[in-house]
Amino acid sequence: MVKLSRARITQIVSVFVVQVVVLFILHSLMSGFHADTLRALVFMAFFVGIAKSVLWWVFVEVLSWLPAWLYPILTLLLNGWVVLLVGRRVEGIQIDNLGTAIWIAIWLTLVDAVVSNILSMDEDSQFDRHIRRLVAKRSKPQKTDIPGFLFLEIDGLSEKLFRRGIAEGYMPNIKRWLDQGTHQIVGWETDFSAQTGAMQSGILLGNNNDVPAYRWWDRDQHRVVITGMPKDAMALEAKLSHGNGLCSDGGSSRGNMFSGDASETMLTFSAVRNSQRSRGPGFYTYLASPYVITRLITRFVTEVIKEWWQAAAQRRQKYKYRVSARNLGYGFLRGFLGPIIQDLVTYTVISDIQRGLPAIYALYAGYDDLSHFAGMDTEDAFEALHETDRYFARLERSLKYAPRPYHIVVLSDHGQSLGLTFENAHGISLENLVKSLVKSDAGVFYSNNHTEGWDNLSTVANEATVSDTNPRTAGLIKRMLASREHDDYVEIGPQGDSAKKVEAGAEKAKVVVFGSGSTGLIFFTDSPKRMTFEQIQDAYPELIIGLYSHPGIGYLVVRSEAQGDIVIGKNGVHYLNDDHCEGAVDPLAVYGPNAALHLRRESGYSNCPDIIVNTMYDPQTEELCGFENQVSHHGGMGGPQNYPFILRPASLPYDGKPIIGAESVHHLLRGWREKVQNMTPTVPVPAAAD
Repeated sequence: MVKLSRARITQIVSVFVVQVVVLFILHSLMSGFHADTLRALVFMAFFVGIAKSVLWWVFVEVLSWLPAWLYPILTLLLNGWVVLLVGRRVEGIQIDNLGTAIWIAIWLTLVDAVVSNILSMDEDSQFDRHIRRLVAKRSKPQKTDIPGFLFLEIDGLSEKLFRRGIAEGYMPNIKRWLDQGTHQIVGWETDFSAQTGAMQSGILLGNNNDVPAYRWWDRDQHRVVITGMPKDAMALEAKLSHGNGLCSDGGSSRGNMFSGDASETMLTFSAVRNSQRSRGPGFYTYLASPYVITRLITRFVTEVIKEWWQAAAQRRQKYKYRVSARNLGYGFLRGFLGPIIQDLVTYTVISDIQRGLPAIYALYAGYDDLSHFAGMDTEDAFEALHETDRYFARLERSLKYAPRPYHIVVLSDHGQSLGLTFENAHGISLENLVKSLVKSDAGVFYSNNHTEGWDNLSTVANEATVSDTNPRTAGLIKRMLASREHDDYVEIGPQGDSAKKVEAGAEKAKVVVFGSGSTGLIFFTDSPKRMTFEQIQDAYPELIIGLYSHPGIGYLVVRSEAQGDIVIGKNGVHYLNDDHCEGAVDPLAVYGPNAALHLRRESGYSNCPDIIVNTMYDPQTEELCGFENQVSHHGGMGGPQNYPFILRPASLPYDGKPIIGAESVHHLLRGWREKVQNMTPTVPVPAAAD
């Protein structure tokens, strides 16, 4: 029940007055719409508002059995019909036909969305109530006292900035949980490759073995593997899964790279091409509200304009770390990744909660993507965190009506680290540095383009082309996007960054180089196994010495025939086999006490790069350069990127021991689920803290 406070009444009256003004303007401009008096327009606005409320009740109670893809079409027609019917019943109003009435309805809805946003009206709560009613009509939730788990991931947020965002008031909902004592913050440490592909496979599947990076050269397949490509994500999940992932036994995955063996998936890279996997309520269900499409368009346009304004302000302020990738085109990507995808994830999670699913894992990626281009600690990025906190508040409200209690766990998969781009700091890109050292321009392929945002957009497009409940509509969308299809996968984004171009370029080269945050990955494609230090020296005698002696390189990792895996720095060598160091300075000293542990594991992968390169890290400023065109980045070692967090329910056991690596996070979360839901144990249950 909406509480009609004085502010709420003022907002409603303001919207009503604006609608009357809009009707007056439309009456002046549209030839098929006439009003004799202003009084007639006032009556029309009043009765249209009442009729729309009645229409929505009828829609939920009577028409919700229809295919979900019909919702936006049907609501458009019905709203036009309501305007036509009311117009013909109000004295002094004339509307010639249904087409005119539909246009009137569209303009009223558009203005309603804009004004509601300006006045900060709580339209989210109203719409969430509609979703709850719709779910109640379309499904049969089973009540139980056994708690479920709601896992909410904030992509790319370090523990340090999470705490800062709470302290500075950007996350009031989470601060309330902490103040009430229901939750506690626990930090954890990533594996070497601090990025979503490696971390989510570990968290959701409990296994991230042989996932060395976001993209890499696969020696057995003799091609590039990209975790953001559904065919590769699907193959990786099949290889890594033991069938008892975090979301197995009836859970759902929303917006993730891997499913965690979920029974239902949506916008999940590893399952987007799997038509046999249930998608739950369906891709189109969240379009059920008569106002949601216009509202989403309005929010999208607002976000694009906001990005342009903020980017211009950053240029005017001559922000030290700004990058060219924050351009006009990025505004459209931000508008999509923010309000549209995160709204879609939120609506779907609400429906999961109302149906009582036992485990729900949802990814919120807006902060991570914006931080890459705006900076992880800027006002722009913290505003994105504030929006994420608002989404979590909506989910918390929906728990009151769930058929079971829920434990809420908020976590991140990695953080980000700040620094100039390598090229801006040192006047040369990693690509040109490697080319100058191997003396072979034609034989070197290089890719450092950040495509995770475009990969998310592509996943949405592909989700729309796969539907077990609406195959005709899915077929039409697939036909429309046929020109963007590659290996039965629709790819959205700049064609120069496409997987097809990357694959073709890499297959022709003898040396393949990837830039991933602060890490450079160098592969020699002619070798069926990892080349040794000695072999590299024979083939490219200037490469290793040229890399480690460069002022921007902190260390590089190679495998020696005689000494095993070694870490080479400017003033010392660290032998990973026995942790023996020679020279004046251990090259891993500033990268944390577990740096050698992480590199030993990375070096044991069958697809470990022939050479791993990591940029120089300054522990005082916590800055290091990135090879991608980003303000803040992640993908290797150094700084906050390696230290994400878990906001855990205080009532669940935790022994207080350090959590090292993504698989350890899985053991903790899965252990909680097994304990609370009486599942067959597959991992050790954490002991209670003293």
